[in-house]
Amino acid sequence: MQDFLIALEQTTMGKFIHESSSLWAFPFVLTVHTFGLCFIFGANTLVSMRLLGVASILPLQPLRRLFPYMWFGLGLTILSGFAMAIAAATKRLFNPILLVKLVIIAVAVPIMWRMQKKIFEDPLIDQNVVPPGAKPIAASQIIMWLIVMTAGRLIAYSATIFGDGY
Repeated sequence: MQDFLIALEQTTMGKFIHESSSLWAFPFVLTVHTFGLCFIFGANTLVSMRLLGVASILPLQPLRRLFPYMWFGLGLTILSGFAMAIAAATKRLFNPILLVKLVIIAVAVPIMWRMQKKIFEDPLIDQNVVPPGAKPIAASQIIMWLIVMTAGRLIAYSATIFGDGY
């Protein structure tokens, strides 16, 4: 497995992001990753907070326009996260914090899709009323994306938390 991780780091993309001749590459990829998370978390929080009852004067239906921004943000974070993982595969791919982050994303994304389909695109739902079951979905989305962002930030401090092997 270690040979595979080393091979990943030695790919053109891995070297480009990791090596000193491309000092701007890692900050650029990290910035793209951050923007992607902003799209996901920002749009998702607006929708979720409305479902939880904040700003209840706002109609629900126009909020469905925020879902493409969430999916765009997810795409940015997946691509940039993959690039960062390749650049430091031997230290990061089996990092416990990264694994927790990936598990939470694997749970949050289907719930985000369900929120879009069942709450905002179901023609049987009255778009002026928050449907039953929407509040737990909304609360879970806020909590999960907060955990994802916190875990992502903690990855930079893995050596401090777990020791030099991370």
